Amino acid sequence: MENTALDMHQVTASDTIQTTGILHFTIGVRDHVAAAKFYSDVLGCRHMHSTERFSFMKCGNSYFVLAKMDKHVNPNDPNEYFHHHAFMVEPKEFNRALAIMKARGIPMVKYADEGHATFPGRHAYFHDADGNCIEIIDLYKNANQIG
Repeated sequence: MENTALDMHQVTASDTIQTTGILHFTIGVRDHVAAAKFYSDVLGCRHMHSTERFSFMKCGNSYFVLAKMDKHVNPNDPNEYFHHHAFMVEPKEFNRALAIMKARGIPMVKYADEGHATFPGRHAYFHDADGNCIEIIDLYKNANQIG
């Protein structure tokens, strides 16, 4: 690989890379095809395609990848929610989302509608079959919100 980019610009160790967004994030799972079905059937994400090891997903205008991990480790204990992936819903969809999770027998780990200064809204946390925590959020639109 050529270092032409380095040759063209003088940089220092204190310089910062100017990123423009996030293309995707990756969620580790035991079975990426089964996980793709869950994220499609339950969360309404679009399953784009799968390879031998990855399922590529789309949610709104965002993407994520489900990666088959041979030695998958649950990122959370059964009642924890700290390591999670947040999926936004419209206000009118939030209560319906909770009812769908309940009807499917997916227990809620935590509910909160206050105490989130950066992302205020109604938050509900659940785990997928691999112990990955999913947050469903009705993000309040207000002047204090970062954006």
